[in-house]
Amino acid sequence: MSSMVRVTVGSRGPAHAAPISCVAFRADGLRLASGSHDRRVIVWDTTDPQRPVRMTEFAHNAAVLSVAFNPAAADLLATGAADGTAAVWRVVDDRPPSLMKVLSGHPGPVTAVAWMPEGQHLLCQIDSSRAAVWDAFGETYLGELDDAVRLTISPYGLVATIGADSVVAVRDLWRDPGRITYVPGAAVEDCAWSPDGSTLALAGDDGALELLNPGLLPIRSVRLGDTPLRGITWSADGTSLIAGTYDPALVALDPAGRPQWRSSEARLWPRSLAVAGSLVAAATFGGRPHLVDLATGAGIDPGIPPAEPSTPFRGGMLAATGRIVTAGTTGDRHPMWEHETRVATVAALADRVAVSAAHRAIRVMLVGDGSTVERGITLHSPEPVKAVEVLGSPDAPVVVAASFDFRLFSWTLDWTGIPAGPRVIGEFGYGIAALTRLDDHRLTATDHHGELVILALGADGALSA
Repeated sequence: MSSMVRVTVGSRGPAHAAPISCVAFRADGLRLASGSHDRRVIVWDTTDPQRPVRMTEFAHNAAVLSVAFNPAAADLLATGAADGTAAVWRVVDDRPPSLMKVLSGHPGPVTAVAWMPEGQHLLCQIDSSRAAVWDAFGETYLGELDDAVRLTISPYGLVATIGADSVVAVRDLWRDPGRITYVPGAAVEDCAWSPDGSTLALAGDDGALELLNPGLLPIRSVRLGDTPLRGITWSADGTSLIAGTYDPALVALDPAGRPQWRSSEARLWPRSLAVAGSLVAAATFGGRPHLVDLATGAGIDPGIPPAEPSTPFRGGMLAATGRIVTAGTTGDRHPMWEHETRVATVAALADRVAVSAAHRAIRVMLVGDGSTVERGITLHSPEPVKAVEVLGSPDAPVVVAASFDFRLFSWTLDWTGIPAGPRVIGEFGYGIAALTRLDDHRLTATDHHGELVILALGADGALSA
């Protein structure tokens, strides 16, 4: 890893040149680190939340996916990158940042870094569902946990992990090598300990927030809606929980489950959330971290619910309200089918094929006379779906789905066999904001940076630019 370092003091000019994937506050809330797919880390002065100022920046050799300030030494920052490298940096206001330690050799991208409370040991979550345990300053690899798609560490050193099978586990790495486990009611997207270590919050893809004690006994479950949850964090005093949803939106509630505020923003990417003092920070597809007032949610458009997805269909509309897909005219609508979570998007082809997507499930229906479903199939997307379109013909439709992150997928159906796909059509550096069907064989994909690509369907059923 190179120690490329560039220093900028007092700048309000252009910031990250790619989406911000991770954010972390220093304990006092006056500095915020953001890591980006442009390979850089920027440390911001957030003394004036309305006018954050770039203090300094440095770079990895690959996309930066995780950042975490050391709880025992405020000037130390851990970072993790897509090339399997983690690092520890010293970041001080009055001099350039310096690279202190490099922890390399991970067999996949380092998607999360988390310090133990003593500030000596670092856990590096690896994309392949494992977490490496390091003595960071001795640069000594101590072993790994094999059940860590997500992880969080309590102030008392309890490590909670979410496995690929969504089983929640809690262990004390030093005192007891065993673990206790809990099977949640739905797949878990993220987890976070409360500041006092008394409560573990689980963000579910069914839109529910589960609260457990350190022994993994349930305290309560709170449903925030039908939209799957993406991220979760706590305020420093433990009086607020902030969840990121796939709408995308931020939702704040108290530990009893009472709502405090909800705010939406099109470019929000809540794969990473952070709270300190009176500020909430979130990752974003824009070039700067997304900052929100903890008390009110001010800073983004408050209280705007997601629009009802709809598209013209048989002289009326194919639309979704919550989890239910309906068809018909304004005064005569009837339910078609229901998903397990809120429907994010719908599409139709030739008044015969109707498609809806909710989280990772894409339902494709061949609709006959009288709106009866003649045939149907459920596709399973590798990533949660934000937008969907359908091309081709009713006999051989091609379903195109844009993920909430970067990738575009397609499936080819013939109604008689196993669908061909998913094929990865491509990746968009700023994330896909929208898909727009031009005709039966072409569509456009637009990213959050305003760039547009026209994709055409070939004779072999493959899409290309």
